[in-house]
Amino acid sequence: MKPTIQLNEGRGYRMPKTDYSYHAGSMSNRGGRRFGPRSASIRAVSNDYFKNEARCMFATEAAFFSVIVMTAAVPLISSAMALSHLVRSFAAL
Repeated sequence: MKPTIQLNEGRGYRMPKTDYSYHAGSMSNRGGRRFGPRSASIRAVSNDYFKNEARCMFATEAAFFSVIVMTAAVPLISSAMALSHLVRSFAAL
């Protein structure tokens, strides 16, 4: 918990007044291990994500990806055809 700062406005100067009535968290460290409620591991979080959330969004993302690929493919094919016509016209000279 952070200390709260209050300003003394009764005097001519404004010095911050800090409330120090908070308790710092104690860390019991025995052999490098933290005792208390264990947090979930990264593997458990990623497994939960891929099991529940990723499947729901995969179809939507795949559809958007295919639209983007088709949109990008049209100008690339057009430029390849134009380049082949340019090469043929230079070869005809």
